[in-house]
Amino acid sequence: MIWAIVWKYKYWIAIAIFFFLWVGQIAYTNHLSRKLQKTETVCDARIAKAIEPYQTAIAKAEQQKTITEKAWSDKYIEVERNAIKKIQDANASARSAELANNGLSKQLSEANQRLSTATHQTIVEYTITNSELLEACTAEYRSMAEKADGHAIDVERLSGVWPEEKALK
Repeated sequence: MIWAIVWKYKYWIAIAIFFFLWVGQIAYTNHLSRKLQKTETVCDARIAKAIEPYQTAIAKAEQQKTITEKAWSDKYIEVERNAIKKIQDANASARSAELANNGLSKQLSEANQRLSTATHQTIVEYTITNSELLEACTAEYRSMAEKADGHAIDVERLSGVWPEEKALK
């Protein structure tokens, strides 16, 4: 008799069984979804915690880089200003040497004129040759001094800008 009732309502019973299975499946799916969300939250927190020291280190390195670049830039500007001042001083010294050379040349020229009236022709020629030699030496000395000043300024400029060993660490 029970089987006859079951057979009579077999579609409704199948629908009821499938309905309970469907509700059970939805409940189980929701349970797994909540569990997955909790696991994802825990995983995100662990990843954030693992990444935090690296992000802090990167931020500190960027700050240190900015500070180092600023220090090098300031030092470079200071060295360039000093170099410009020294170049100006060297140019002034070169002009002063040029004026002194011109005065010396004038004196040598006057001496040559006085010696030319002397009676001993060989002495005059010897003195003229010495004067010309001295003028050439003076011009070469001045030229070499200008080059040496420029070289010294360049060396000082490069030495001043070059980063120190502790700044590279």
